[in-house]
Amino acid sequence: MDNHTRKLLGLTDKHLFFDEEWLIEKEYKGVQAQFIKGKLDDSPSYCEHCRSVRIIRNGSYTTRTQMLKVKEKLTILELKRTRFLCHDCGRTFSAKTDLVDEHHQLTKELKQAILMELYENQSRKLIAKKYFVSDGTVTRILREATKHYQSRMNFLPTVLCMDEFKSMKSVSGSMSFICVDGTTHQLFTILEDRRLYKLTQYFLRFPRKARLKVKYLVMDMNASYCQLLKTVFPNAEIVTDRFHIVQHINRSFNQLRVQIMNRFRTSHSENQKKYRRLKRYWKLLLKDSTTWEPLKRHYHRLFKRPISQTEIVDELLSYNEELRTAYHFCQLLRYYFVKRGAEGFQETLKTISSTLPQSFKKKFTIFHRYQSGISNAFKVSHSNGVTEGLNNKIKLIKRIAFGYRNFYNFRARIYLQQGLIFEN
Repeated sequence: MDNHTRKLLGLTDKHLFFDEEWLIEKEYKGVQAQFIKGKLDDSPSYCEHCRSVRIIRNGSYTTRTQMLKVKEKLTILELKRTRFLCHDCGRTFSAKTDLVDEHHQLTKELKQAILMELYENQSRKLIAKKYFVSDGTVTRILREATKHYQSRMNFLPTVLCMDEFKSMKSVSGSMSFICVDGTTHQLFTILEDRRLYKLTQYFLRFPRKARLKVKYLVMDMNASYCQLLKTVFPNAEIVTDRFHIVQHINRSFNQLRVQIMNRFRTSHSENQKKYRRLKRYWKLLLKDSTTWEPLKRHYHRLFKRPISQTEIVDELLSYNEELRTAYHFCQLLRYYFVKRGAEGFQETLKTISSTLPQSFKKKFTIFHRYQSGISNAFKVSHSNGVTEGLNNKIKLIKRIAFGYRNFYNFRARIYLQQGLIFEN
């Protein structure tokens, strides 16, 4: 084997020797494989156990090590290793190479290639099939890469974005906890259990000096996370995620629209017309009124004439006074939300009309409970957007894998894909 071929195959160890007929093709474990035959003889000068120089050659034995595939075929490095015997301690040892770890059957290059495949979003079984290994082997490589990973227990970000996600049925508390650095947008940690006492136990492992540096906890309207302020983060403030504020406003109004719409679900032709219109243009009622196009008219089948968005909304609101009042109330809340007017937002909540249904008004009492968090959301730019995006990626990982049975394998895959393992 010439030097160029050695470099191409990654067999540059100077203790490897090959004959002229070094390549053989034959069936191996049910597939057509390529065998590269050679000899490994490193000629050590002393015993690796007792350091004695009284060593002799004591025969040889053959090992088979799987390499990176060549021409999309399974490639095996078959080496005849020299065995040595020490006269002083009586123990034996064999020639070694940097291509493969001791007692392993996969080369380091092959393991690195599988690890890089795990970095991409694909199933373990697909990777195993691609590299002629088992799913268990891929899992072991993943565990081996992540077993040395340890998060820094003396540091906490100044902004912590918290959320929960559905990991698997076997976890306690049904949901798992995810935490992201709100400044760098890097994944900070994933915990199996989201329950308050588990979170308290975890964060109390950090020194008090690190916990005092946390300024903001960004979260949705979840009462349990707020209790972390008292025991764990005394200097932090709650920031309610802005997406959940708008989502709550829209959902509350949309539920009222459905209730009113169903009142027109009768046999009367005019009521049927109103029902269909309220059902068809529900998105327009949730749209910010400042984004309308009042001068552009388009033909709409349910109105049987060219009509603008402003005229459609006016027509829909004329069907019911409660719907009109609730619509203007929600639009005013959204106006102050966009303008970051915390005082106007809170004042609007206080002046909610008494003519609106009690079920609708009750939905907005939650804003009074999270008043400080909502006010902070108007002041600072931090949000849970990056956390929600990461949750979507986690769902994709789980869906492609058709689910996970082991939480720690699942977390290791997430850490790997987020770059925490390679960074470490």
